[in-house]
Amino acid sequence: MYKSSVLKRLLFAILILLVLLSSTECWAKRKKKSAEESLQASVKREVVLGDKIAEEIAKNMKFNEDPIYTARVRGIFNKLTPWTTRPLPYKIHIVKEKSPNAFCVPGGNIYVTTGLLNFVRSDAELAFVIAHELAHANGKHVIVQMERNQKLSLAALAVAIASRGAGAAIMLSNIAAVAMANAYSRDLEQEADLNGADLAERAGYDLIAGVTVMESLAEEELKQPWFDPGVYRDHPKISERIRYIADVVEKKGYKLHRKYVLKLLIPTLTEEGGNLIFKIDSTEISRAQKTPETLKSYETALQMTSDHLQMETPAYDIRVSSPHGHGGGVYAGVKPLYLSTFPGGTDGLETIRKRFLIALNEARKKHPMADYAM
Repeated sequence: MYKSSVLKRLLFAILILLVLLSSTECWAKRKKKSAEESLQASVKREVVLGDKIAEEIAKNMKFNEDPIYTARVRGIFNKLTPWTTRPLPYKIHIVKEKSPNAFCVPGGNIYVTTGLLNFVRSDAELAFVIAHELAHANGKHVIVQMERNQKLSLAALAVAIASRGAGAAIMLSNIAAVAMANAYSRDLEQEADLNGADLAERAGYDLIAGVTVMESLAEEELKQPWFDPGVYRDHPKISERIRYIADVVEKKGYKLHRKYVLKLLIPTLTEEGGNLIFKIDSTEISRAQKTPETLKSYETALQMTSDHLQMETPAYDIRVSSPHGHGGGVYAGVKPLYLSTFPGGTDGLETIRKRFLIALNEARKKHPMADYAM
Protein backbone atom coordinates (compact mmCIF):
# COMPACT_ATOMS: atom_id res chain seq x y z
CA MET A 1 0.00 0.00 0.00
CA TYR A 2 2.79 2.42 0.91
CA LYS A 3 4.62 1.79 -2.36
CA SER A 4 1.40 2.20 -4.32
CA SER A 5 0.64 5.52 -2.57
CA VAL A 6 4.13 6.85 -3.29
CA LEU A 7 3.86 5.74 -6.90
CA LYS A 8 0.49 7.48 -7.27
CA ARG A 9 1.84 10.73 -5.81
CA LEU A 10 4.87 10.51 -8.09
CA LEU A 11 2.71 9.93 -11.16
CA PHE A 12 0.43 12.81 -10.14
CA ALA A 13 3.44 15.13 -9.73
CA ILE A 14 4.74 14.15 -13.17
CA LEU A 15 1.28 14.78 -14.66
CA ILE A 16 1.13 18.25 -13.06
CA LEU A 17 4.63 19.01 -14.34
CA LEU A 18 3.67 17.96 -17.86
CA VAL A 19 0.57 20.14 -17.74
CA LEU A 20 2.63 23.11 -16.54
CA LEU A 21 5.27 22.55 -19.21
CA SER A 22 2.57 22.24 -21.85
CA SER A 23 0.90 25.44 -20.63
CA THR A 24 4.21 27.28 -20.57
CA GLU A 25 5.00 26.09 -24.09
CA CYS A 26 1.55 27.14 -25.31
CA TRP A 27 1.94 30.54 -23.63
CA ALA A 28 5.38 30.99 -25.21
CA LYS A 29 3.96 30.03 -28.61
CA ARG A 30 1.04 32.44 -28.17
CA LYS A 31 3.44 35.17 -27.08
CA LYS A 32 5.67 34.49 -30.07
CA LYS A 33 2.66 34.42 -32.38
CA SER A 34 1.35 37.62 -30.81
CA ALA A 35 4.72 39.33 -31.33
CA GLU A 36 4.84 38.13 -34.94
CA GLU A 37 1.28 39.31 -35.55
CA SER A 38 2.11 42.68 -34.00
CA LEU A 39 5.17 42.99 -36.24
CA GLN A 40 3.17 42.02 -39.31
CA ALA A 41 0.45 44.54 -38.43
CA SER A 42 3.05 47.28 -37.91
CA VAL A 43 4.75 46.48 -41.22
CA LYS A 44 1.36 46.41 -42.98
CA ARG A 45 0.45 49.85 -41.61
CA GLU A 46 3.84 51.21 -42.63
CA VAL A 47 3.58 49.79 -46.15
CA VAL A 48 0.07 51.26 -46.61
CA LEU A 49 1.33 54.63 -45.39
CA GLY A 50 4.40 54.39 -47.64
CA ASP A 51 2.29 53.53 -50.68
CA LYS A 52 0.17 56.63 -50.14
CA ILE A 53 3.28 58.79 -49.90
CA ALA A 54 4.69 57.09 -53.00
CA GLU A 55 1.48 57.99 -54.85
CA GLU A 56 1.96 61.64 -53.88
CA ILE A 57 5.58 61.57 -55.04
CA ALA A 58 4.55 59.98 -58.34
CA LYS A 59 2.12 62.86 -58.95
CA ASN A 60 4.86 65.45 -58.56
CA MET A 61 7.97 63.79 -59.98
CA LYS A 62 8.97 62.23 -63.27
CA PHE A 63 10.69 58.86 -63.32
CA ASN A 64 13.54 57.68 -65.53
CA GLU A 65 12.96 54.29 -67.14
CA ASP A 66 16.16 54.21 -69.21
CA PRO A 67 17.13 50.50 -69.37
CA ILE A 68 20.85 51.21 -68.84
CA TYR A 69 20.21 53.33 -65.74
CA THR A 70 17.62 50.84 -64.48
CA ALA A 71 19.89 47.81 -64.94
CA ARG A 72 22.75 49.51 -63.08
CA VAL A 73 20.64 50.71 -60.16
CA ARG A 74 18.62 47.53 -59.72
CA GLY A 75 21.73 45.37 -60.00
CA ILE A 76 23.29 47.21 -57.05
CA PHE A 77 19.99 47.35 -55.17
CA ASN A 78 19.43 43.60 -55.51
CA LYS A 79 22.86 42.89 -54.02
CA LEU A 80 22.09 45.07 -51.00
CA THR A 81 18.51 44.15 -50.03
CA PRO A 82 19.28 40.57 -48.87
CA TRP A 83 21.29 42.09 -46.01
CA THR A 84 18.39 44.09 -44.58
CA THR A 85 16.57 42.65 -41.55
CA ARG A 86 13.00 44.01 -41.73
CA PRO A 87 10.45 42.23 -43.97
CA LEU A 88 9.59 45.15 -46.24
CA PRO A 89 8.74 45.02 -49.97
CA TYR A 90 11.80 47.10 -50.91
CA LYS A 91 11.62 48.90 -54.25
CA ILE A 92 13.85 51.46 -55.94
CA HIS A 93 12.91 54.28 -58.32
CA ILE A 94 14.97 56.65 -60.46
CA VAL A 95 13.74 60.25 -60.40
CA LYS A 96 14.51 62.75 -63.16
CA GLU A 97 16.31 65.45 -61.20
CA LYS A 98 19.62 67.22 -61.89
CA SER A 99 20.73 67.60 -58.28
CA PRO A 100 22.36 64.56 -56.64
CA ASN A 101 19.96 63.15 -54.07
CA ALA A 102 18.52 59.96 -52.63
CA PHE A 103 15.77 59.38 -50.10
CA CYS A 104 13.40 56.76 -48.74
CA VAL A 105 9.80 56.77 -47.57
CA PRO A 106 8.12 54.40 -45.10
CA GLY A 107 7.49 50.89 -46.34
CA GLY A 108 10.74 50.41 -48.27
CA ASN A 109 10.45 52.70 -51.30
CA ILE A 110 13.90 54.11 -52.16
CA TYR A 111 14.46 56.96 -54.62
CA VAL A 112 17.66 58.06 -56.38
CA THR A 113 17.98 60.95 -58.81
CA THR A 114 19.59 60.92 -62.24
CA GLY A 115 21.81 63.68 -60.87
CA LEU A 116 23.16 61.25 -58.29
CA LEU A 117 23.90 58.63 -60.96
CA ASN A 118 25.98 61.21 -62.82
CA PHE A 119 27.56 62.48 -59.60
CA VAL A 120 29.06 59.27 -58.21
CA ARG A 121 32.35 58.04 -59.64
CA SER A 122 31.77 54.31 -59.21
CA ASP A 123 29.22 51.62 -58.44
CA ALA A 124 30.75 51.37 -54.96
CA GLU A 125 29.85 55.00 -54.24
CA LEU A 126 26.32 54.51 -55.56
CA ALA A 127 26.02 51.34 -53.46
CA PHE A 128 26.98 53.25 -50.32
CA VAL A 129 24.31 55.91 -50.96
CA ILE A 130 21.61 53.30 -51.64
CA ALA A 131 22.74 51.27 -48.60
CA HIS A 132 22.47 54.44 -46.50
CA GLU A 133 18.84 54.88 -47.58
CA LEU A 134 18.11 51.18 -47.03
CA ALA A 135 19.50 51.60 -43.50
CA HIS A 136 17.05 54.48 -42.96
CA ALA A 137 14.20 52.26 -44.20
CA ASN A 138 15.38 49.24 -42.24
CA GLY A 139 15.52 51.36 -39.09
CA LYS A 140 12.09 52.99 -39.63
CA HIS A 141 13.86 56.35 -39.47
CA VAL A 142 11.24 58.37 -41.36
CA ILE A 143 8.58 57.09 -38.96
CA VAL A 144 10.80 57.69 -35.94
CA GLN A 145 11.54 61.25 -37.07
CA MET A 146 7.88 61.97 -37.75
CA GLU A 147 6.89 60.57 -34.35
CA ARG A 148 9.40 62.94 -32.79
CA ASN A 149 8.20 65.89 -34.84
CA GLN A 150 4.45 65.28 -34.68
CA LYS A 151 4.32 63.36 -31.38
CA LEU A 152 2.25 60.68 -33.14
CA SER A 153 2.76 56.90 -33.31
CA LEU A 154 2.74 54.95 -36.58
CA ALA A 155 -0.75 53.68 -35.76
CA ALA A 156 -1.98 57.23 -35.13
CA LEU A 157 -0.35 58.43 -38.34
CA ALA A 158 -2.02 55.63 -40.29
CA VAL A 159 -5.45 56.42 -38.80
CA ALA A 160 -5.05 60.16 -39.41
CA ILE A 161 -4.05 59.62 -43.03
CA ALA A 162 -6.82 57.05 -43.59
CA SER A 163 -9.30 59.79 -42.67
CA ARG A 164 -8.51 61.44 -46.04
CA GLY A 165 -9.19 64.92 -44.64
CA ALA A 166 -7.17 68.09 -45.15
CA GLY A 167 -5.01 67.09 -42.20
CA ALA A 168 -4.14 63.82 -43.92
CA ALA A 169 -2.85 65.64 -47.00
CA ILE A 170 -0.73 67.94 -44.85
CA MET A 171 0.64 64.99 -42.89
CA LEU A 172 1.53 63.11 -46.08
CA SER A 173 3.31 66.21 -47.35
CA ASN A 174 5.19 66.55 -44.07
CA ILE A 175 6.35 62.94 -44.13
CA ALA A 176 7.41 63.23 -47.77
CA ALA A 177 9.26 66.46 -46.95
CA VAL A 178 11.18 64.81 -44.11
CA ALA A 179 12.14 61.92 -46.41
CA MET A 180 13.08 63.98 -49.46
CA ALA A 181 15.08 66.53 -47.48
CA ASN A 182 16.87 63.77 -45.55
CA ALA A 183 16.00 65.85 -42.49
CA TYR A 184 17.01 63.35 -39.85
CA SER A 185 18.45 64.13 -36.46
CA ARG A 186 22.07 63.39 -35.65
CA ASP A 187 21.59 59.93 -34.10
CA LEU A 188 19.48 58.62 -36.99
CA GLU A 189 21.83 59.98 -39.64
CA GLN A 190 24.88 58.48 -37.97
CA GLU A 191 23.08 55.17 -37.53
CA ALA A 192 22.24 55.10 -41.25
CA ASP A 193 25.84 55.96 -42.18
CA LEU A 194 27.33 53.19 -40.05
CA ASN A 195 24.67 50.55 -40.75
CA GLY A 196 24.73 51.47 -44.43
CA ALA A 197 28.51 51.04 -44.52
CA ASP A 198 28.14 47.60 -42.92
CA LEU A 199 25.39 46.66 -45.37
CA ALA A 200 27.46 47.76 -48.39
CA GLU A 201 30.50 45.85 -47.15
CA ARG A 202 28.43 42.69 -46.64
CA ALA A 203 27.23 43.03 -50.24
CA GLY A 204 30.87 43.10 -51.41
CA TYR A 205 31.42 46.82 -52.01
CA ASP A 206 34.51 48.83 -51.04
CA LEU A 207 33.96 50.58 -47.70
CA ILE A 208 36.19 53.45 -48.78
CA ALA A 209 33.40 54.56 -51.12
CA GLY A 210 31.60 55.88 -48.05
CA VAL A 211 34.48 58.28 -47.44
CA THR A 212 34.94 59.37 -51.06
CA VAL A 213 31.25 60.05 -51.75
CA MET A 214 31.02 62.15 -48.56
CA GLU A 215 34.09 64.11 -49.65
CA SER A 216 32.43 64.78 -53.00
CA LEU A 217 29.26 65.90 -51.19
CA ALA A 218 31.39 68.27 -49.12
CA GLU A 219 32.56 69.89 -52.36
CA GLU A 220 28.95 70.09 -53.57
CA GLU A 221 27.95 71.72 -50.29
CA LEU A 222 30.51 74.47 -50.87
CA LYS A 223 28.99 75.15 -54.28
CA GLN A 224 25.40 75.12 -52.97
CA PRO A 225 25.41 75.77 -49.22
CA TRP A 226 22.20 75.29 -47.26
CA PHE A 227 21.02 75.69 -43.69
CA ASP A 228 18.84 73.23 -41.76
CA PRO A 229 16.71 75.13 -39.24
CA GLY A 230 15.05 74.03 -36.03
CA VAL A 231 15.49 70.46 -34.88
CA TYR A 232 17.68 69.71 -37.89
CA ARG A 233 20.49 71.96 -36.68
CA ASP A 234 21.66 68.80 -34.90
CA HIS A 235 22.26 67.06 -38.24
CA PRO A 236 25.94 65.91 -38.30
CA LYS A 237 28.30 67.93 -40.47
CA ILE A 238 29.73 66.21 -43.52
CA SER A 239 33.26 66.57 -42.10
CA GLU A 240 32.15 64.67 -39.01
CA ARG A 241 30.53 61.96 -41.12
CA ILE A 242 33.71 61.58 -43.17
CA ARG A 243 35.69 61.17 -39.96
CA TYR A 244 33.57 58.44 -38.38
CA ILE A 245 33.22 56.48 -41.63
CA ALA A 246 37.01 56.70 -42.06
CA ASP A 247 37.36 55.40 -38.49
CA VAL A 248 35.24 52.37 -39.44
CA VAL A 249 37.51 51.74 -42.45
CA GLU A 250 40.58 51.89 -40.22
CA LYS A 251 39.10 49.70 -37.46
CA LYS A 252 38.26 47.02 -40.03
CA GLY A 253 41.90 46.96 -41.11
CA TYR A 254 41.55 48.57 -44.54
CA LYS A 255 43.97 51.16 -45.90
CA LEU A 256 42.30 54.38 -47.02
CA HIS A 257 43.29 54.16 -50.69
CA ARG A 258 40.82 56.24 -52.67
CA LYS A 259 42.00 55.75 -56.24
CA TYR A 260 40.27 52.43 -56.89
CA VAL A 261 36.85 53.77 -55.91
CA LEU A 262 37.37 57.12 -57.65
CA LYS A 263 38.93 55.51 -60.73
CA LEU A 264 41.70 58.10 -60.65
CA LEU A 265 45.49 57.75 -60.82
CA ILE A 266 45.04 54.63 -62.93
CA PRO A 267 48.00 53.58 -65.13
CA THR A 268 47.31 52.37 -68.66
CA LEU A 269 49.36 51.02 -71.56
CA THR A 270 48.23 51.69 -75.13
CA GLU A 271 49.70 51.20 -78.59
CA GLU A 272 49.81 53.90 -81.25
CA GLY A 273 51.70 53.80 -84.57
CA GLY A 274 54.03 51.03 -83.44
CA ASN A 275 54.77 52.79 -80.13
CA LEU A 276 53.78 51.81 -76.61
CA ILE A 277 52.47 54.69 -74.49
CA PHE A 278 52.51 54.48 -70.71
CA LYS A 279 50.02 56.91 -69.06
CA ILE A 280 48.51 57.67 -65.70
CA ASP A 281 44.98 58.88 -66.39
CA SER A 282 45.57 61.39 -69.23
CA THR A 283 49.19 62.22 -68.31
CA GLU A 284 51.79 60.59 -70.53
CA ILE A 285 54.72 59.21 -68.52
CA SER A 286 56.78 57.57 -71.26
CA ARG A 287 56.63 56.10 -74.75
CA ALA A 288 58.87 53.79 -76.78
CA GLN A 289 58.87 51.64 -79.87
CA LYS A 290 57.11 48.36 -79.26
CA THR A 291 59.45 45.40 -78.79
CA PRO A 292 59.17 42.33 -76.55
CA GLU A 293 61.60 44.01 -74.13
CA THR A 294 59.79 47.37 -73.94
CA LEU A 295 56.45 45.59 -73.57
CA LYS A 296 57.75 43.59 -70.61
CA SER A 297 59.27 46.71 -69.00
CA TYR A 298 56.10 48.75 -69.38
CA GLU A 299 53.94 45.93 -67.99
CA THR A 300 56.21 45.84 -64.94
CA ALA A 301 55.95 49.64 -64.58
CA LEU A 302 52.18 49.39 -64.91
CA GLN A 303 51.97 46.88 -62.07
CA MET A 304 54.38 48.78 -59.80
CA THR A 305 52.54 52.07 -60.33
CA SER A 306 49.18 50.44 -59.72
CA ASP A 307 50.42 48.91 -56.46
CA HIS A 308 52.61 51.70 -55.05
CA LEU A 309 51.29 55.07 -56.23
CA GLN A 310 48.28 56.21 -54.23
CA MET A 311 46.40 59.50 -54.06
CA GLU A 312 47.54 59.61 -50.43
CA THR A 313 51.23 59.40 -51.43
CA PRO A 314 52.96 62.62 -50.28
CA ALA A 315 54.42 64.54 -53.22
CA TYR A 316 57.80 64.76 -51.47
CA ASP A 317 57.93 60.94 -51.36
CA ILE A 318 58.13 60.73 -55.17
CA ARG A 319 61.82 61.01 -55.91
CA VAL A 320 64.69 59.72 -58.02
CA SER A 321 66.72 57.25 -56.03
CA SER A 322 69.54 54.73 -56.43
CA PRO A 323 69.10 52.22 -53.60
CA HIS A 324 72.15 50.28 -52.47
CA GLY A 325 74.35 52.40 -54.75
CA HIS A 326 73.42 50.76 -58.04
CA GLY A 327 70.69 51.05 -60.66
CA GLY A 328 68.14 53.75 -60.04
CA GLY A 329 64.60 54.79 -60.66
CA VAL A 330 61.61 56.82 -59.57
CA TYR A 331 60.33 55.73 -56.17
CA ALA A 332 57.33 56.41 -53.94
CA GLY A 333 59.07 56.21 -50.59
CA VAL A 334 60.92 52.90 -50.82
CA LYS A 335 58.57 51.41 -53.40
CA PRO A 336 59.68 51.48 -57.07
CA LEU A 337 57.47 53.09 -59.70
CA TYR A 338 59.77 53.28 -62.71
CA LEU A 339 63.33 51.93 -63.09
CA SER A 340 66.28 53.30 -65.06
CA THR A 341 66.34 50.09 -67.12
CA PHE A 342 62.90 50.91 -68.50
CA PRO A 343 62.48 52.77 -71.82
CA GLY A 344 63.51 56.42 -71.51
CA GLY A 345 64.73 55.83 -67.96
CA THR A 346 68.49 55.94 -68.50
CA ASP A 347 68.83 59.71 -68.76
CA GLY A 348 65.29 60.94 -68.15
CA LEU A 349 64.38 59.89 -64.59
CA GLU A 350 63.95 63.47 -63.35
CA THR A 351 61.59 64.21 -66.25
CA ILE A 352 59.62 61.04 -65.53
CA ARG A 353 59.45 61.95 -61.82
CA LYS A 354 57.90 65.32 -62.73
CA ARG A 355 55.33 63.57 -64.88
CA PHE A 356 54.37 61.33 -61.97
CA LEU A 357 53.89 64.46 -59.86
CA ILE A 358 51.73 66.06 -62.56
CA ALA A 359 49.56 62.92 -62.69
CA LEU A 360 49.20 62.91 -58.89
CA ASN A 361 48.25 66.60 -58.76
CA GLU A 362 45.74 66.26 -61.60
CA ALA A 363 44.05 63.34 -59.85
CA ARG A 364 43.82 65.28 -56.58
CA LYS A 365 42.33 68.30 -58.38
CA LYS A 366 39.43 66.08 -59.43
CA HIS A 367 38.75 65.16 -55.81
CA PRO A 368 39.86 68.27 -53.89
CA MET A 369 38.04 67.90 -50.55
CA ALA A 370 39.95 64.87 -49.29
CA ASP A 371 42.39 65.08 -46.42
CA TYR A 372 45.12 63.03 -48.07
CA ALA A 373 47.17 63.03 -44.89
CA MET A 374 44.33 61.30 -42.98
